[in-house]
Amino acid sequence: MKFIIRISALLALLSFTSACAPQPTKEVPQEFKKGQEYFHRVCSNCHGSDAMGGQTKAPRLIDTDYIEKEFSNDEIRETVLNGTNKMPSQKNNVNADEITEIIKYLRYSQKTANLTVEEDISEENDDGDESEEKEGA
Repeated sequence: MKFIIRISALLALLSFTSACAPQPTKEVPQEFKKGQEYFHRVCSNCHGSDAMGGQTKAPRLIDTDYIEKEFSNDEIRETVLNGTNKMPSQKNNVNADEITEIIKYLRYSQKTANLTVEEDISEENDDGDESEEKEGA
């Protein structure tokens, strides 16, 4: 009897924790739905619904700091598996295939948000100044 009570309590706890995770608000194409599902199961409690940040200090991932040019797929994989000084490892909560799907979902979401890295204006001015000086000489 105690075994049944423990199992029931465990099942109730599991359903409660998954019900508390922020649910997706955006519709994504079929090829990204698995990644969206895995993200919301593993990541959304901290990174918010649709990776847009939340009530915690975890960063929003739909941000220029995390586009592929700035934060590679391998860096995402490494962070998920091993954690950081602020984020715990998720290697017991997600497998390699699920991480790949999460990355695909994040990259799709970043692309649809039209995120781009702005070029350093001072570098552009420096290049332009040099060409003007050469033309004037």
